[in-house]
Formats: sequence, C-alpha cells, structure tokens
Amino acid sequence: MAKYGLQRGIRGSEARHTTTAQYYRDLKRQTGELEANVRQLQTEQKQAERQLSEVRKGIRSEKLEVAKTEAKTALVAKVGSLLGSNKLKEEREGLQQRISVLESQNKELMLHIKQMEREHQSERTKFNEYIDKIQRYFPYVEKLLPLIDFCRNTLNFSERVIQELCKLKKVRLKGDFYSPEFNRKFRDENAAFSFEKDKNREGHYHICVNDIPLVQWFRQKAKEWRNGLGIAPTKQDKGLKI
Repeated sequence: MAKYGLQRGIRGSEARHTTTAQYYRDLKRQTGELEANVRQLQTEQKQAERQLSEVRKGIRSEKLEVAKTEAKTALVAKVGSLLGSNKLKEEREGLQQRISVLESQNKELMLHIKQMEREHQSERTKFNEYIDKIQRYFPYVEKLLPLIDFCRNTLNFSERVIQELCKLKKVRLKGDFYSPEFNRKFRDENAAFSFEKDKNREGHYHICVNDIPLVQWFRQKAKEWRNGLGIAPTKQDKGLKI
C-alpha cells in the first residue's frame, strides 16, 4: 500500500479501521443532517422574511396614520388660528355692526315711508275736498283756466292783473297787445279788460275789452289800423259786427 501513498495504522493502537461501507453510511447520515439543517434554515429564513415584511407594513401604516394625524392637526390649527385671529374677529364684528346699522336704517326708512304715505293720503283727501268745494261753490273757475293761460302766455299779463280778472273785475290797461289772428300788436291807452259770461255758450266765459269780445276788439283795431294806412277793408272787415 506504500506505493499508493497509504500507511497502515500504528502498531499497538486501539483505533479500528473504518470500512468503506461504514464510511459511506456515516457520510450519508452527515449529508442528511446537513440537508435537514439547510431546510430548517430556509424555513426560518422565510419566517424571518414574513415577519420583516409585516414589520415593514406596520411601520408604513403607522407612518401614514402619523402623517394623517399631523396633517389634520395642522389643518385644525390653521383653521383655529384663522377663526381665532384678531383680524378675522374684528372683520366679523365690523360686519355684524354694519348689518345691525343697515337693519336699523331699514326699519327707520320703512317707518318714514309709511308716515309719508299717511301724510300723502291725508293731503290727497284734503285736496279732493278742496276741489269739490271749488267745483260746488265756484263752478266758473274751471272755465276760466283757458282764459288765464291766454292772458299769461299771449297777452303777457302779470299775476296781479290775472288775479283781479279772476275776481270778475274790470282792469284798465294801456300798452301793446298781441293778436294771434293778425300776428301783430295793437296799441291802446285805456283798454278795460274783463272776464265775461259767453252769451252764446252757457256756462262759459270769454275775454272782453271795453265790454266786447277780445276777438272782435282785435278786428276793430285791425280795421282802424288799415283805415289809418289807407288800406281797403277786407271781406272779413265788411262783415264785422261791433
């Protein structure tokens, strides 16, 4: 066996030579134990990985909840800060005061409007009563209104003169008086104007000058003016009755 590089055991030693079969049996047994240990380690590794994954999930969940809580807390704090801030509080109080003032003003305005309505109704009632009295006791006044307008706007009479005429008095005037019919003014030094009853229309009045209707008086003045200028009388003048 020396040529194979093998040596026999030591003489006198109690050690026993292991047979090949025994050697393989021991090797197989050791291999089985090693494989079992490997499987055990793999199982433990998987369990450790599952535990680690669960721990990681828990950590993420906890972080998410913490983040939510922090965000909610920050939001509440911000809203609370805004609602509780002096500036917003002052603005809110100012707005409430303004609303109170406007409501008070609105109430006062409504009361004022109602008071004005009552006063207006009272004045209207008084006015209607006044008109009724005028129409009852002075029925001719309404008929004088067109004459008043003509005296004011065409003849340019003063208010004092018109007031005297409305009293059915004669008012003597001198001056130039405009005729719309002839589109000119006629001079008179002592014309007695008055409001007289119209004999041709019952309940009506007309303006008279020297006791003749104003229209006829103007036509007479026009005839005198033409005669003074040597102008032949018109057909209208020939048929004139004074």
